[in-house]
Amino acid sequence: MLHITNGEATRAPLEQSGVPGTCVSWDDVLHEGPTPLASGEEWWRVRARYLASAGYGDEEEMRLGFRATGDPLETALTHDEAVFWFEHDLYDQLLLIHHLWWLSQHADGRSPTRLSIVIGTDYLGLLKPGQFPAKFATRRPITADEIAAGAAAWTAFCGDDPQPLVPLAQHAGPLVHLPRAMRRLLEEFPAAGSGLSRSERQILDVLSEGPRSPGQAFVACAKLEDDIWMGDWSFWTIVKRLAGGAHPLVTADVARLTDRFPEGTLTITDAGRRVRAGRADHLALNAPSRWIGGTRLTPERSWRWTGSSLLRASP
Repeated sequence: MLHITNGEATRAPLEQSGVPGTCVSWDDVLHEGPTPLASGEEWWRVRARYLASAGYGDEEEMRLGFRATGDPLETALTHDEAVFWFEHDLYDQLLLIHHLWWLSQHADGRSPTRLSIVIGTDYLGLLKPGQFPAKFATRRPITADEIAAGAAAWTAFCGDDPQPLVPLAQHAGPLVHLPRAMRRLLEEFPAAGSGLSRSERQILDVLSEGPRSPGQAFVACAKLEDDIWMGDWSFWTIVKRLAGGAHPLVTADVARLTDRFPEGTLTITDAGRRVRAGRADHLALNAPSRWIGGTRLTPERSWRWTGSSLLRASP
């Protein structure tokens, strides 16, 4: 039996829980950077390049690490049962639809491997080892409809036109947690008017109350979320983006901006206050470029989230 978890925070206590089987984690911040509709070497080549550019590590070391350990999904169908462990939040739901897409490409129905899932609204990484056996007992089969729905959602996420994501924020068939997560994803597109994503706006909201350390700002922003989904590295990537550009919205008085989570002080700038108040537009001021799935947001090709739809726009 193979258990594929949503990260090391779940894998470690699950391994200590007495639940039978081999435990591995498959973790990647899929809400950051480009996500090609691919697997294996092509996938990790693109992801390693992005993760290195964002400060997560050395590109070649990450690629060598992948080659050394392999993709846990590649071994899933060699076991009598593969159990996937997921939560309801955006981070996990992107992992889920990625894995369901992978199954759609490799599990042809003739494999004897039983495919099971443990999913709910509990944060698995916060559970104690003794709580996992009861969770394991709730596992259920992954259905063909779920695989098909997940494959379609992942294909849409990896496409260069994000508009097919909008209906998924209302209904995703058997994937009952995906609409809420997808709506949160759409809120990461630049907002109509300010050009800020929800995460960027929340950072400015927190700093408008006064300077904060990176750690204090991270905790305060997390409290503004409906679900826990973002780690400190992803948060710091956004801070670095706000602190860059021709007209920074945030100043970071830290030893090294490239450190993962340095000591120091974050302060909103006058430009940040103007953008937050709707008197200026972040895209027009700073022309940021970033990826959401397969969609690259650039000064020449951007999308705006209105709260109910995506509009193609230029700054």
